[in-house]
Order: sequence, then structure tokens, then C-alpha cells
Amino acid sequence: MRRMGPYWVLLAVAIAATLTLPVAVLVFAPAPLSSQETPAARLVASVAADKETYLPGESVVINFRVTNEGNGIADIRFGSTCVATYSILSVDGAAVYNHQAHVGCGLMITEWTLQPGDTRAFTFTWSQTSDSGIPVLSFRSYRVQGLLLSTKPGPSAETRIFVMQGASGPNLAFTAKTDRTNYGPGDSANVTVILTNIGLETAVMHFHTPCFVQFLVLDEARHAQFNSSRWWGCVQILADEILAPGESRTWVFPWGLTTDAGAPLAIGQQYEVVPSFLWIYPEYQRNVSRTTVATFTMATFTT
Repeated sequence: MRRMGPYWVLLAVAIAATLTLPVAVLVFAPAPLSSQETPAARLVASVAADKETYLPGESVVINFRVTNEGNGIADIRFGSTCVATYSILSVDGAAVYNHQAHVGCGLMITEWTLQPGDTRAFTFTWSQTSDSGIPVLSFRSYRVQGLLLSTKPGPSAETRIFVMQGASGPNLAFTAKTDRTNYGPGDSANVTVILTNIGLETAVMHFHTPCFVQFLVLDEARHAQFNSSRWWGCVQILADEILAPGESRTWVFPWGLTTDAGAPLAIGQQYEVVPSFLWIYPEYQRNVSRTTVATFTMATFTT
């Protein structure tokens, strides 16, 4: 038998070692479930108006949307029949109009379920009036906020609109006066409302009733306490009013210093009397560029 040389012996040993040594194998296994992302809902709100600029008195259509942009199911609970609302603010954040304060929200538990990607949409219409029913000022920017009224703080969104000055036309001014600046319990007041044409054009106005001006009484929190138009007994008869430049009309209203509910005004507060056209005549209110209010105080006693 032929003997194997040293070279062949070494080669045989190397081959045997290769066949008997363990081989490393890379295995890719999925991470444990606990380290994966947990499905979660993420509610995102958006609000938009149908236009960016409006004429005075023009209706503002507000679209508010809530979308579940997360990867989990959103369970949302509400405590009343009102599930969404909007507010109008001035640029500096002062409240102008709160929609929720003007609708009847009944107590009722309501629940929503929003799958990922689901959207709920709401449409509101604002008539450019304040909480007191007075048309808002023109040539102003306003902030429009939409809010979801869920029991847990819901998402909100904001946009801005601009109310233009409007076309040129009659330029009118309202002035309110009271016969005194301080009143006591049991007193009554005479409120004078003056309408003046301060423009260069003759103002020609057509009304369906001779009672076409009013005054509102606001408390220190800017809440309306009295609206004179609710206490009138006016007939429905056509009435025209023509004011030459510089000409005025004056009305005097006796008032018992009560609220719309007939209760006496609160003692110790200051009140503001705001004159305007009746709310059904916004086309003439838009021509009012200056309003001078009257203020008075309800004191414990007067001298």
C-alpha cells in the first residue's frame, strides 16, 4: 500500500474539520408583539369658510370636519345633543358670537365610533351678528373657531375671514341718550334714539312698520338684558323715511328699567344703551358707520 505524504495528511485533516465544525446561521425573527406600535386613534379637526372676504351682512358658511388620522378606532362620547359648535372672535380674542349659546342643547349621552380614516362633517351659517343681535362692524377681520363638544376635550381648529366695507351709499349715525346717568330702585327712564344722515347723499329707506328703530341694554358682561322691540305693539304698515344730508329723526322710549323677563335691573351695575335698526333691516344697518351709546348706573339710592 502506497504511503500518504505529509501534504495529503494535512489536507484530509482540514476537510474533516470543516465537516465537523458548527455552522452559524442567521435567522430573522419578528420582534415580540410588546415592542410593536400600539394602535391608537388621532383626531384632527379642520375648519373653513366658503369665502375669505364678505360684504357686510352676507351669510358666512362654515364647514367643520373631524377626521381620525390614527391607526386605531376612536370612541367618542358626548353629554348633549350638541356635538360640535363654532365661535366668532375678534382678532384680539374678544368673544363676538358663540353659536352654542343660541341653540337648544338637550342632555343626552351620544357615542361615536370613528374607524381610521373616517370623517364627520358639520355645516353652520353665521349671519354676521354678535351675541346681542347687533350686526358686527365691517372692515374687520374675524377669527372663526370650530370645536368638537366631546366629554373629553375635543379637537378644535381656526381660520380667519374679512368683512369688507361694502359699496358706497348713505352714511348714517345712531345716538342713544338717557334722561339721567344714575337710577335707583323703582325709577323709570326715558331713552332717546337719534338717527342722523352724516353722509353727502340723501338716505331713502322703506320699512314694513313704523317701529323700525330699537335699543338694546347690555350689562357689564356684554349680555343683552333688554330689547325694546319685544315690548312694542306696532301695526304692519308701510313707512318711508327720507333723510337729507345733516337731517335727523328722534324717538323717545319710556322704559321701566326692567329686563326682558320683567325683572328689575341688578343694583350696582353699569349698563350700556345701544341704538340700532330693527334686526330685520340689516340692509340699512350696514349704512350705519357711527354709533354713540349711552351709559347709566343702577345705584342703591339716588339723590
